[in-house]
Amino acid sequence: MKGDPVSSPSRHIITLFTFTALLPLVYFIPPWLKENVIDNHFVITVLALVIIVPVVSYIALPLLLKLYNANV
Repeated sequence: MKGDPVSSPSRHIITLFTFTALLPLVYFIPPWLKENVIDNHFVITVLALVIIVPVVSYIALPLLLKLYNANV
């Protein structure tokens, strides 16, 4: 029903969602940056974080939590 409070998922679910969102981003973004942007390890790390943190915080986790709450 609209207006029913949404229960927040357990810390285990949020941890699983965070891991799921981070894994492909951490796996693919730094190598792509190294091949296409710059070869400096520190700069790659900073740029990867600049990309990954907002994607996880503002896109991936909200979407995963919305899907989770829709199915609970």
